[in-house]
Amino acid sequence: MGYALSEVEGRARELATLDRFLTSLPGGAAALVLAGDAGIGKTTVWNHGVTRAGTLGHRVLSCRPAEAETTLTLSALADLLHGVLEDAGDMLPPLQAQALEVALLHRTEAEGPPLAARALGAAALSAVRALARKGPVLLAIDDVQWLDEASAQTIAYVARRLTEEPVGLLVAMRARPPAAAPLGLAQALPASRVGIMWLGSLGLGTLRRMLLRHTGEEWSMPALRCLHQASGGNPLYALEIVRSLHRTGARPGPGEPLPVPESVAKLMGERIRALGEPVVDVLLHVALLAHPTVVTVRAAMGVPQGRLSSLTVAEESGVIEVRQGRIGFTHPLLASAVRAVTSSERHRRVRRRLAEVVSDVEQQGRHLALCEDGPDEKVAALLEQGAAGAWHRGSPAAAAELWNLAAARTPPADVDGAHRRTVAEARCLLAAGDAARARRVLEAVVAARPPDPLRSRALLRLAEVVFYEGGTVEAGRLCRRALVGATGHPDLQAELHLRRAWFSTHDAAEQLAAAEAAVEVLQRPGACPEPVLLSCALSVRAMYRLTNGLGIAHRDLERAARLLPAQPSRHWAEAWSRQSLGAWAKCVDPSEARKRFAVELSLATESGDEPAVGHALMHLAEIDCWLGDWPRARQEAQRSIEVIELTGQRRWLGFGRYALALVDAHLGRVGEAEAAARNALEQAGESGDPYVAALLRQVLGFAALSAADLERADHHLSQADELVGAMKIKEPARYMFHGDQIEVAAATGRTARVRKLLARLRNRAEVAPRPWLLAILPRSEAVVAAAEGDLDRAARAAQRALDACAALPMPFERGRALLVYGKVLRASKQKIPARDVLTQAEQTFDELGAPLWSAQAAAELRRCGQRRVPDRQLTPTEQEIHRLVASGLTNREVAGRMFISAKTVEANLTRIYRKLGVRNRSELAGLGIRPEAAADRPRTG
Repeated sequence: MGYALSEVEGRARELATLDRFLTSLPGGAAALVLAGDAGIGKTTVWNHGVTRAGTLGHRVLSCRPAEAETTLTLSALADLLHGVLEDAGDMLPPLQAQALEVALLHRTEAEGPPLAARALGAAALSAVRALARKGPVLLAIDDVQWLDEASAQTIAYVARRLTEEPVGLLVAMRARPPAAAPLGLAQALPASRVGIMWLGSLGLGTLRRMLLRHTGEEWSMPALRCLHQASGGNPLYALEIVRSLHRTGARPGPGEPLPVPESVAKLMGERIRALGEPVVDVLLHVALLAHPTVVTVRAAMGVPQGRLSSLTVAEESGVIEVRQGRIGFTHPLLASAVRAVTSSERHRRVRRRLAEVVSDVEQQGRHLALCEDGPDEKVAALLEQGAAGAWHRGSPAAAAELWNLAAARTPPADVDGAHRRTVAEARCLLAAGDAARARRVLEAVVAARPPDPLRSRALLRLAEVVFYEGGTVEAGRLCRRALVGATGHPDLQAELHLRRAWFSTHDAAEQLAAAEAAVEVLQRPGACPEPVLLSCALSVRAMYRLTNGLGIAHRDLERAARLLPAQPSRHWAEAWSRQSLGAWAKCVDPSEARKRFAVELSLATESGDEPAVGHALMHLAEIDCWLGDWPRARQEAQRSIEVIELTGQRRWLGFGRYALALVDAHLGRVGEAEAAARNALEQAGESGDPYVAALLRQVLGFAALSAADLERADHHLSQADELVGAMKIKEPARYMFHGDQIEVAAATGRTARVRKLLARLRNRAEVAPRPWLLAILPRSEAVVAAAEGDLDRAARAAQRALDACAALPMPFERGRALLVYGKVLRASKQKIPARDVLTQAEQTFDELGAPLWSAQAAAELRRCGQRRVPDRQLTPTEQEIHRLVASGLTNREVAGRMFISAKTVEANLTRIYRKLGVRNRSELAGLGIRPEAAADRPRTG
């Protein structure tokens, strides 16, 4: 059937490409897709690649999924990762090892809460990386179009995260140009490391040699051309046409058309029928099994011992092959043909027999569901069990399908059971990324039920779907509706209140009222809530007390922290509680907050929870921007956006773009910052999300202020302030535009407005004296006092701001405090102290990589009236970069020597050029390698 392994005539170019791909793997991750029509020879070339990889010493992990396996959870992945646990299991974190054990059926029952779908991806990635540390690894997948969804998602997850590991993916795909590479490979790897090799038709000479080998016949050139035209040069089609001619005994004369059947499926059907009914029967058993084995087929056909002659006939005919007891069709089209030539009634009879012999609950349920049309609680219960197993094994799509089948098989009298299973289906659909369908089935359940706990749970799930689609107002309203049927169920009531608090980002007062209600429900006599649920309620209440201007609830925060378990789990309430406590840490201690969110990132990465990975990266990007590590912050923001885009969370994408815009604005990339923020702002406007819109207006205002465009800055900051006010937020802890707003208002002469803004800021600092507020308030007072002409008061306030910044690990804020103080001293005619302070400000901005703010400090220095004599000595890092660049190394080579990024080298070089008064690498090299001696060189420009 098709080519034998040694028969690769006419594929010299393809084999050369394949060899280059396999030998390139030590240089980093790469992928090669073999694409073409069914029967064109993809499997032959793929087999050649698998064998060649083995001769090169690569570790080969392979799978050849069949069409029957597309609905069976993780079927292909089990084949692909066969033996991996034995080789790499000891090198995996316990959670990841457990994920593989459960997914690959090494453990028959999962313990604890369901494994996240992405936990399996993280585990598979760790296992592949562990093997790759020993040498190149080839992941070889034939007929990728038949991958079950869970396997495809896991393999795609691994591919997206491969970078420099010596891992290759060799994938055969049935497709025609211009189809894209499967599994998201084009997006996962650099373009230079992904190739699609289209296997076209065979030439006449190659086709002739192939026919001679398979049939022993020599074809004339006219007949060969006719056959080539009829088959399109497809070797499988050509062979089937020839075999059909042999069966019928027909042989067309010169010029007569070949008797080609209407479709290849019909051709194959004729071949299958020709084998006889006993063989067709055994082939149907093979075609309907996900993992056909000789033992299973023999048991289903009632032949417990001895040789199954029909199976032997099928193998000798070249339709199937049997290897180590496993059966596979020599080409997937043959399995399709077997199903096509047999009746539906025959299918049902075979499925009944198969359901009796297969041991896997999921397979049993599927066979029974597809062989019985009517309701059957026994079948529904079996399908439910299979759905639960698929969910625990990290395949929400397969679980959703099984829940759907279970609901369909539920007896009509059991309306509650059908609705319960449908709600479970919706949960899986949302996790699998099909929010639209989840919404439809939930709305149907809600419409069909009276107010009761089940309807409340349906409304809760519906609210979750709506919220992640961007509908915050509607999501909160749905949670309120759900409370009507939740009476007497305190945990359900508390969850509804907490979700309402979380979803109602448009209304701070509503958030606090919902959080208060959750705590009240859980603290009623006899409630006995889970500790993590109460911890979540307390931490959320504390957060919303702050945003409502009621100060810092230390008691709630301390109690919430005590209620959390020592070992983190995946319980939603625990995760929310940790996030809330992390948000508090951002308010009071950014360094501590960074530690907390680094832990969250580690937990999310280990469990494969990509949404949580994206959230943690966004928070880390914001925190690292505050802490002054802008290269790392930018990388985190970019990774956050990538992950969030993959998970399809429209609302969180706005947060990720906000973080990237924030970092770019600090780096002076105003154009890039504005582009990212405006893109996200348009989306936030479409979804009616003022919370994200206010953050984006804040960063647009800061970018304009950095560029000294005061009117534009005032416009954006005023818009941010209005949005925050409309949300009834009294203490906008997440929003940090207040100092900027006061500075812009003062600079543009809006006196009355400045006094109002400053009074509001003082009040907030009294109610919730957070470290950042205690630094920003005196700086703002200095700006206002200077604008009013009271320079003595301005100097005292600026000094207080500097004192407050000493305890604040936010160097950019210290630089701005120095800049304000220097301006006040200059205005007071204290030129020598002013030069000293402004030089410190310039150096701070230089070290951070903030060119626009460094330029502001430099401009103030020039206004001091004397040529400045700043200390232009290079920092130790700058000195080492100067030395290495002057010796002739490239930026990338310098980065490698110093264990920093190439972007960091570039940023430092910009500062070195400015300090030493040179314009390029040549002039820098001309100074020699003693940067300390170059400080006296006169600056140009």
